[in-house]
Amino acid sequence: MRPRAWRPPIEPSEERAVLGRIKKAKLFVFLREHRQEIFGEAFQEEASVHL
Repeated sequence: MRPRAWRPPIEPSEERAVLGRIKKAKLFVFLREHRQEIFGEAFQEEASVHL
């Protein structure tokens, strides 16, 4: 049985205040802002094959 695809909201809503305060964790901010591109359907499809 395959896990369901992960489809989080694209735009940060309540997260906006937190993202604005993060100074040292720029990698996490980048990952949050680009997660749809990085962890898109193709990535999830490939990852589920290896489960």
